[in-house]
Amino acid sequence: MKTMLIIFLSCIIMNCDGQKPIWKSDTLITKSKEMYYIPNVNSNLETFDFQKTKEETLKIPSKAAGLQNPDSKISSYSYTGKLDDNRTIYRSYYEIRDKKNIKEFGESYPLEIIYYNNSPFIIQKTFFPNGNIKEKGLKIVQGNLYKGTWFYFDEKGKLINTIDNDKLFGFSWEQIEKFMEENKIEMLLGNGNHGHNSINRWSPFLYPQSSEKNSTQKVDRNLWSITYKGEGWNQYFEVVLDGDTGKILKRTKYWVSEEGEDVPEPIIEDFSK
Repeated sequence: MKTMLIIFLSCIIMNCDGQKPIWKSDTLITKSKEMYYIPNVNSNLETFDFQKTKEETLKIPSKAAGLQNPDSKISSYSYTGKLDDNRTIYRSYYEIRDKKNIKEFGESYPLEIIYYNNSPFIIQKTFFPNGNIKEKGLKIVQGNLYKGTWFYFDEKGKLINTIDNDKLFGFSWEQIEKFMEENKIEMLLGNGNHGHNSINRWSPFLYPQSSEKNSTQKVDRNLWSITYKGEGWNQYFEVVLDGDTGKILKRTKYWVSEEGEDVPEPIIEDFSK
């Protein structure tokens, strides 16, 4: 009897029917630990594998044929391959055939990305033209979210700077995970096609020194935003949260046309006031 009572109470707390979240004292009962794997990034010196990238690119017939074009000013190499059952790697760089065209194309900064099937984060690495690591850290699969500590190096491979992208946000990634679980928002994992889905984060205090320096978003407060698919094939929602408290500030419902463009006049709910 005692065992049955425990099971019954557990179902009440965990919502065994799986349909609606349960609220208690205005607080949603959630998991107490992170749901998804977060890769580890270290500060070690790394170098780009030019030879491997070239060899793997030449195995792709369409790319190999393009590299035979004598009129091309650059040779572009890129490939995607599996490291193991959980990890996929993408590498890319280009070579300028005539050094006179360096001003036109600029120096090549090789890129390497490692995707994880069980993680919403990638390890992103940029290298100097000489192959030494330039910067590396965690980035969301799709969106503008640089997580944790990013590492920055000089051309000789010496670590010269680190930036903690999480320290200014009172509402953490772990709380975003809970928010998405509670609201039945699918988490983006691996390197699949995520459509319009994305997770973004902005702070007026991080620019221009942070990893997020390339963002064009102008904000006056810390913000999170999540874009996710709605009920129909072309229906999407965007929810904007206060970056410190997690309060919902705005929710937008919009549609995408068959041509892929946003349909005008979305439905907007403003909770910021």
